[in-house]
Amino acid sequence: MGHPKTNLLIRLLACVVVFSISGVMAWAAVRHGVAAYWAQSGQPERWAQAAAWEPDNPEHWYRLGRFYQVDFEHADLSRAISNYQRATAIAPDTAEYWLDLAEAKETALQMAEAEQAFRKAQQMYPLSADVAWRFGNFLLRQSRRDEAFREIHEALSVRPGLTALAISRCWQGSQDIEQILKLALPPEPDTYWGAIDFLVDAHEPDAAMVVWKRLMEANPSFPVQSTFKLQDMLIETGHPDAAKTVWQQAFSAAGVSRGEQRDGSLVWNGGFEQELLNGGMGWRFRPVAGAELNFDPHVAHWGRAIRAVFDGTSNVDFQQPWQYVVVEPNTRYRLSAYFRTEDLSTSSGIRLEAEETHFGDPLQGTPGLTGTHPWAPGVVEFTTGADTRLIRVVLRRRPSQKLDNKISGTIWMDDVSLVPVAESAALR
Repeated sequence: MGHPKTNLLIRLLACVVVFSISGVMAWAAVRHGVAAYWAQSGQPERWAQAAAWEPDNPEHWYRLGRFYQVDFEHADLSRAISNYQRATAIAPDTAEYWLDLAEAKETALQMAEAEQAFRKAQQMYPLSADVAWRFGNFLLRQSRRDEAFREIHEALSVRPGLTALAISRCWQGSQDIEQILKLALPPEPDTYWGAIDFLVDAHEPDAAMVVWKRLMEANPSFPVQSTFKLQDMLIETGHPDAAKTVWQQAFSAAGVSRGEQRDGSLVWNGGFEQELLNGGMGWRFRPVAGAELNFDPHVAHWGRAIRAVFDGTSNVDFQQPWQYVVVEPNTRYRLSAYFRTEDLSTSSGIRLEAEETHFGDPLQGTPGLTGTHPWAPGVVEFTTGADTRLIRVVLRRRPSQKLDNKISGTIWMDDVSLVPVAESAALR
């Protein structure tokens, strides 16, 4: 048993220690509370006060760094860097702090230090898509393309949603699509589609077809309709053969049959047995006032016919359905179809035309139809020009110039065919 005075002294010291610890904890709580109060303010000077009250909290310094880096009116790059460096010193394992420090250093033209900060962020978070993406873009800005592409590849492997933006950035740095595919884009169908979407919007047909070829090598599966934007771009930029290739391969990827075209006709779905896809190299249509286009399974020359009904309310400029067809230049073709009409009242007859795609001028057309007629063929022959590679086959009624110009009645069309004259077969 100890001496009473000694025990009393020990108890007093213990109380002092307890009260000291409590005082320190209370003071820390006060500091944190005051700092948190200032940090909630929308005024940057209050953030500085928060940092002064709680200097060991990296978030205060990081927030100040962001303010001085991105606020247009108060931009101060040196202060931004200084605050970022305080944040990284307190929390060196936070990749976000290093990334913003790196970009501030780049803005200050301190490229070596910027790269060091990027690599520090990468060391802290090696699997981060954001780190790889931002470092890759830094390397692109330094024209270090191969290194940049590899970093972007890592980012896309984790976050494929960046593909469209990635191909845009890579394309700005180098229009070598083979190198971009080799180093920057993961070999995944979704990635290839993202690249194709960008190249379609950029009207880059050759590069788009390189990516398309790579996509098809992966034996993907997708609906035919997903290729319509690509085909439209290829047609608009004067690449009809490439559009035809995409069209044909899209059916294979979709796992559906294109169907046999009668008599070797170049027109797809000329008998209208399949649905109208409204895109690609198939039949297209669009709503028009005063006319309705639909199928008629009961009145057909063979199988099923397309029917256009005019309600007599409009002087319709009618041009549907229509279809792009790839042809050979300086070649004679026979365009034919079967027609049936009922009470077709118009001074401007309806006919099937072959048109130049760039100017809309008819190469030739079948005889115009009015009145009421049973099923009968309409036939016309024409020769393509020296530069003609693509035509538009269209059921056409041009607006009438007469006073009584509204059209009413019904026309049916079936068995549309386009063949080179030497190979054309006799009509049934």
